[in-house]
Formats: sequence, structure tokens, C-alpha cells
Amino acid sequence: MNTKILFLIFFTLMFMSCKNKKMEIEYYVNEWTGKTVYFPDIEPEFVYKNTTNIDTCLSEYKILNYTDSTGCTSCKLRMDTWISYIKELDSSACFLFYFHPKNREDLLLLLKKAHFINYPVYMDTSDELNKLNKFPSNTMFQCFLLDRDNKVLAVGNPVLNPKIWELYKEIITGKTSDKPPITTIEIEQQEIKLTDLQTGKTSEAVFKIKNTGIQPLIIYRVESFCGCTVPEWDRQPVISGKSAEIRVKITPEKNEYFNKTVTVHCNIETGQILLKINGTVKN
Repeated sequence: MNTKILFLIFFTLMFMSCKNKKMEIEYYVNEWTGKTVYFPDIEPEFVYKNTTNIDTCLSEYKILNYTDSTGCTSCKLRMDTWISYIKELDSSACFLFYFHPKNREDLLLLLKKAHFINYPVYMDTSDELNKLNKFPSNTMFQCFLLDRDNKVLAVGNPVLNPKIWELYKEIITGKTSDKPPITTIEIEQQEIKLTDLQTGKTSEAVFKIKNTGIQPLIIYRVESFCGCTVPEWDRQPVISGKSAEIRVKITPEKNEYFNKTVTVHCNIETGQILLKINGTVKN
């Protein structure tokens, strides 16, 4: 394994971590980098036949994301972010999504709702992939960049840490990403309380972000951590003095207090901003 790549993996993961996590990061980077990931001899259920599966992947690189049955699947997967990543790399890498779901039908509904029906999804109901490889229980380390021979080049979940995505792209393309100049912003209302939330009914929160700097504001992506919140925004750069709108559609699934966060990644000093939506859901 290239020493430079190994250093980059460790540094990227460690950069945004607390001190008490550094030992865990170091352990998993050293443990998994260069390791071979084994796939089951009998391929699990391949949900959508019009996509590329592991046997027909012609790219030199694969990005494998494993999602176990614990916790909130939509919160862990963040399908909208994965879709933008897939489009960004085009055909430079194959993406493989393995699920060990609690409930197959619930997962299928979730995938359809997130428009994730055109991507390579495997239903590994027996959890064979995990049994073969014994993946870490920490969600951050259940995603891998693999070479043609299924050896791990990098480990880390890019939807949980955007710097991991930059690392994956650098390895795949061989190019260091050129970041646009930094600008400044003002947010008209960073937290919105909605009074019309109802179970199964779609409401909308609109956030306005003004570019107060000299350079254009570029919104790379907007992440929601739950399938019940779907963000929309204009992908065009926002010139100085103008504003962008982030429109978030909310469809509550339960009759309870609603409190969700949307993360906007853009070219400001901190790299991201958090937008909050809350309110009480009624029947």
C-alpha cells in the first residue's frame, strides 16, 4: 500500500475527530487498508436489474457501502448525498450498496421514496457479506474504496465526512480537487418552526441564504439525515449580493415533536451550515 495514501486516509479521518476517537481511527485505517473484501459465492438478491452488479463492473474502482439492520436506515444511508456522488464520478467507479435489512418491504419503500431505484442495491438478508468480512460495527467504517482485485484502498463513509469523499476522488481520478475561493453569507432564518405539520402530509420550509462576500457562493450539496425531509435548491453559483433558497419538503411519519437538521455544504470558511426545522406533528 502506498505510504502517501495511507497517511492521507488517516489524516483525513482524524482531522475532524475528537481526541478520544483518534485511536479508533488509527486502528481501523491500519486494520483495513490493503485488506481484501470477499463477496459471497452466491450473490444476494440484486434488486434492480438495470444497474451494474459486481460481476459486470468494468471500472478499476468500486465503492462498497454496507448498511446493517441497526438504527435508522435512511439516517445512516443519506441516499440523496449518494446520488450526487454517483453523478459526480459518472462511470469512474462502480457503486455497490449492500443491505442487511430489518424488513425487506420497508426498505424497498424507502428506496423508491428516495428515487434510489436505478442504483446497484443488494438485499443481503442472511448478512453473508458481513459474515465473510466481519465489518466494524461503527457506521463510519462500513464503507470502502476497493481496487479491481477488491483490496481496500481507503476506508471511511464519505456521506458522514465530506473530506473522505475528496480523498476517494483524489485516489480515483489522480487529481487534487481545486476548491473555489471562500465567501461569506447571511442566513435570514436558520431555524424554522412549522405550525402545519401533519402525519403523512407534506409541508415546506424555505431558507434564504444571502451571499455577502465578493466571490460567488457555491452550494455543493444539501444533506438531510432522514427520508422525511427532502431538500431542493438551484445548483447555479450565487453572485455577490444575491440570495439562494433552500426549500425543504417535510412529510412527518409519526405524531410526535418534529426536530430535524439539514446540512448545507458550501464555500464558506466553516465548509457547512446547519439549518433546523421543528414543530409539533398533529394527526
